[in-house]
Amino acid sequence: MKEEIFHLSRRAVPVVLCAAVCVSCSKIGGFAEKRADRAAYGNIYGAQETAWGGGSEFTIDQTDGSQARAALEAASNEEEPIMLSLAETLALAVSNSRSYQLSKENLFLEALNLTETQKAFNWDTSASRFSLETSYSDDGSTTETFGDNGVDGRLGLSVSRTLLSGARVTLGFTENIVDYFTDPDTSSENGVLSFNVVQPLLNGFGPLVSQEPLRQAERNMIYAVRDFRRYQQDFIIDITSLYYSTLRSRDQLINAENNYKSAVANREQTESFADANRIAPFQAAQAQQSELNAEDRLFSARATYERALDDFRYQLGLPIDLNVQPDPGELDILTERGLVGIDITLEEAVDFAVSNRLDLITMRQEVEDRERALEITERDFLPNLDVEYGVSKDVEGGDPNQNLDVGLSLPFDWTEKRNAYRRAQINLDRQLRSLEQSEWDVKREVRNLWRTLEQNRLVYKNRLLSVELAMRSVENTTLLLKNGDALTRDLLEAQDDLLNARNDATVALVDYTINRLRFWNTIERFEIDPKGMWYEGIDEQDAGAAEASQE
Repeated sequence: MKEEIFHLSRRAVPVVLCAAVCVSCSKIGGFAEKRADRAAYGNIYGAQETAWGGGSEFTIDQTDGSQARAALEAASNEEEPIMLSLAETLALAVSNSRSYQLSKENLFLEALNLTETQKAFNWDTSASRFSLETSYSDDGSTTETFGDNGVDGRLGLSVSRTLLSGARVTLGFTENIVDYFTDPDTSSENGVLSFNVVQPLLNGFGPLVSQEPLRQAERNMIYAVRDFRRYQQDFIIDITSLYYSTLRSRDQLINAENNYKSAVANREQTESFADANRIAPFQAAQAQQSELNAEDRLFSARATYERALDDFRYQLGLPIDLNVQPDPGELDILTERGLVGIDITLEEAVDFAVSNRLDLITMRQEVEDRERALEITERDFLPNLDVEYGVSKDVEGGDPNQNLDVGLSLPFDWTEKRNAYRRAQINLDRQLRSLEQSEWDVKREVRNLWRTLEQNRLVYKNRLLSVELAMRSVENTTLLLKNGDALTRDLLEAQDDLLNARNDATVALVDYTINRLRFWNTIERFEIDPKGMWYEGIDEQDAGAAEASQE
């Protein structure tokens, strides 16, 4: 009876193990997610600290974006559009944009990959696989056996680490897990502790070589953080440009509507004058033709604005039929603010950009990487001289088994090493040329944006003057037409000039604003907060003095 109970208990072992695994599987996923997030975010914050001296808020969680989108969808209706301010738009783009989320996830995955490299340079633990076998008797019945009867289930545990000297140290323990459960009295006879160390003395010796995989992986993490920072800044400028461009399309639509109303009123007035024989009939026909042209421009402006709205919603990750629009008041604020000056000279801007651009800093450090790689390939010509020491001991007792080996491998065939050395030399030369070209590109970009800002500034002021002149021309021509001292064509041309001047003024102001942001970004003085709102951080007094000087 006792023997049957014992056999039943042995058969229950795998069942109990499987049940325990199934119960724990529901919790393993959440535990693994938390551990992975903690390690990846730690790498990101550490890289930010190294890159610019402080960590900034970062998460791939989309809860805020989902909630904001759900709130907009719940509040939206077909009659009254939801007006988004610039700050609200940027916050929504940061939390809900698909492209922005993809870039954040790419950075997170880079940090996650780094943890696998770090593992090899920390205490790396591993365990062997344990399995049970089932045999069948001649009469077809199933017989489960353990230990000497058919199953050799050994569990191996080990920890290893690479030291600064290049040595690889391994601690291990093995145990027959089947004997441990089925025959505890003899299980300890199979338990073995082991220690092993392999130290290279020539090729592979020292931290320069031994720590290079970890060193390069951590530097790549810093580069990825800088690249993401540059992407953030470009993304915010693109969304801001899209926001103001959409408002500009709306402003052009309003101008087209006003122009159409004026054309209709002008046509009606001209027809009444023609009926009263005050003007020639062909002038009434001109007014009618002008109305048709104004109607065409109105339809075109409306279609352009609707396309701009679709693009605006699409870039924010919103359904394109959601009744959400940029707040027109933001364009009024931009108009009231006018032209914001630049509180830095061109020479200072060029020097600042070359010294502080994150991508240039990365490229200079990549030159260091290439130089280090070249030195490592030079050391690779050394022969492989390794000393290995190992010791193992049974847990139950007895004398330890020790061994000391010295291995020498002479590289008679240097083809791969020779080629690797030349590749490292060429890669270093390429990186130096690329750095020089990038510095020149940055200087050229700063100078081009400086000229573009000067052009935008001049165009905007001229367009404001053109608006004033066009308004006076429309007023004067209207009075002259009533007195019979002007032709209808004169009034039509004056109205077209006013429409074009207003549109051009809006375009010039938006272009100046966006190019000013691009200028700050080019010289690495463009700052954004965690919600995506940008601030220029300029000295208003210096900016005013610079604006007056530029005048």
